[in-house]
Amino acid sequence: MVQFEPILNQGYGYGFSVGLGAAFAALMALITRVLTTVLGETQTSERFSTASRNVNSGLIASSTVSAWTWPATLLTSGAWSYSHGISGGFLYGIGGAVQITLFLFLALQIKLKAPTAHTVSECFYIRFGKSGHWLFLCYCICTNVLISSLLLLGGAQGFAATTGMHVVAASFLLPLGVMAYTALGGLKATFISDWIHTVIIYIILIITMYTCYCTSSYIGSPSRMYELLKEAEVAFPSASGHSYLSFHDSQMYYITWSVMLGGLGSVFGDPGYSQRAIASNSRSVFQGYLMGTICWWVIPLALGFSAGLTSRALLTNPSFVTYPNPLTDEEIGSGMPVMYGLHMLLGESGAAAGLLMLFMSVTSATSAELIAFSSVATYDIYKIYINPKATGKQLIRVSHIAVCVFSLIMAALSIVFNYVGVNTGWLLSFVGIILLPEVGAITLMLFWKRLSKLGLIIGAPLGTVSGIVCWVCSTYAFGEHIVSKSTLSIPKATFIGNIVSLFSAPLYMVAITLLDPSSRSFDLTRLGETIKMGDDALQEEKRATLVTEEDKNTIFRQTFYSIIVNLFVLLGVYVVIACVLYRWGHDLSKTSFTILIVNVTNTSATKFVSLLTIATKVTEGNDETEFINPCHNRNAGLRDGGNFSFAKSISSQNSGVSEMGEKEEGIREKGELN
Repeated sequence: MVQFEPILNQGYGYGFSVGLGAAFAALMALITRVLTTVLGETQTSERFSTASRNVNSGLIASSTVSAWTWPATLLTSGAWSYSHGISGGFLYGIGGAVQITLFLFLALQIKLKAPTAHTVSECFYIRFGKSGHWLFLCYCICTNVLISSLLLLGGAQGFAATTGMHVVAASFLLPLGVMAYTALGGLKATFISDWIHTVIIYIILIITMYTCYCTSSYIGSPSRMYELLKEAEVAFPSASGHSYLSFHDSQMYYITWSVMLGGLGSVFGDPGYSQRAIASNSRSVFQGYLMGTICWWVIPLALGFSAGLTSRALLTNPSFVTYPNPLTDEEIGSGMPVMYGLHMLLGESGAAAGLLMLFMSVTSATSAELIAFSSVATYDIYKIYINPKATGKQLIRVSHIAVCVFSLIMAALSIVFNYVGVNTGWLLSFVGIILLPEVGAITLMLFWKRLSKLGLIIGAPLGTVSGIVCWVCSTYAFGEHIVSKSTLSIPKATFIGNIVSLFSAPLYMVAITLLDPSSRSFDLTRLGETIKMGDDALQEEKRATLVTEEDKNTIFRQTFYSIIVNLFVLLGVYVVIACVLYRWGHDLSKTSFTILIVNVTNTSATKFVSLLTIATKVTEGNDETEFINPCHNRNAGLRDGGNFSFAKSISSQNSGVSEMGEKEEGIREKGELN
């Protein structure tokens, strides 16, 4: 519950949630109409749920950034920087990047082994039957519901804290516009809106960095920020007793490890992330997720180093919002260091810009969750258990209903969380303990042929129970023998619960499988052969599910690259470099701090240019960047002086489809096309 004075009036809150929501819904409806009337795209069940499985790497990248830019990305990264200094934003960014690069490994296997899948959980039905399918569905839906509620909770609490808007109103109004354009446009609409949202966030981010370190009358340079942080360290020492300019903060490391592990469960188990792998063409997965990782990493890092550090550095300034007091725990938990920092740097317009970023993060990530839930409800529940012979029109109708119903569910649950006193920080630490067994379940399902049904349905729940028991016992040990809502968030206790939940589950599953006499090897190629597409699928959409030998070689090569990337990011940066910086224990010098800020600023600008480049390629027809009509033949685009011309791609559509038709006939003779 918000008990401090908001820095903006309620008009901003209602204007953003209702006005911008309606504007985006109208814009997406218009774009969907254009795609239908001008480019001839019909809304089939496959296009609604998978965007026809041929989205380019650029849009996969911007969509990954958008889906992973939660309110916590904006608010928690700033709060960590305020509370722990430079280590906060750095460790939040790297921890989140690790989750995406690890998931990249899984995404490649989905494209290789289950190219016709609409959801990952369909694969569990093929491998383990109804019991294994329902077990994973419980984990999958639980992930979807918790993450969606966490997103909306962070946004609603941020709106309430910044504008004084009622949390209940924010919880129901924020997803309203998203529900409208998601139901109208499906996954394609979310990809388009994701790019728009990401570009807007980047524009605000670059303005904030430039103002903070170049033009602000309060700071204006990295050296001045350095001096102010030194002064703030004397006036308001950190809770851990360490410098804001040092990485020597053990509490911060426990927090980031707990959140990283918890986020790993949400990324692997949330159908919204696998949906992007399913929607991409086989040659776009690696580039899309890798580019998305780098572009996303910049956001918490830059925002923490600008707005987050500004709130700490200006605590001694009489103009600061809370002067002469530091921020309360409630203000920090609500993410106000970012809003206060933006307010100091850019005035009221800065706080409004922060609210706009928050709106963008809530709506874009929520749209991904809505599509993900609708796909699960449609293909894993309705089509498998209720109407196996459902037509494409029936599948679309169920998807629309699921989007609307789930919007209400997530709004109601976020209100419940708010009134029991839970914030996003607490939920981030908690969700992994419940959900991390699905990481082992998905990985073993795709990689280990011998995993048995018994190993899955016993091992995964045992992992969850083990994590909860160790979490509660550790809380009792580290919390002075008190187990309560506040002590359950002790960093060491949540870290232990997360790590036990993550690693015990696969151990249980492997051990039970090896002891299970009914265990048999499963032919993983059956995943792609058994899952059927909707009866309204176009021929272009069917062709997009074909995995040629060239595609297989590309995926194998990209799998090797992903191993290298993960070794560098996880072991090189997140473990080795982070631990070396912790062990070093000294403050950064003024010169080192300046170099760090300059590099972060340059990276932000570079990634912004990359995102703008994606927009120019929206109108081009090459196989890596085609987006406007991804169902068109990949080879339809014509090269012209080294550039791909969209107009020529459209004009050559008929010849391209004819060429692919000949290929399709050859494939039919081999029985490879469903």
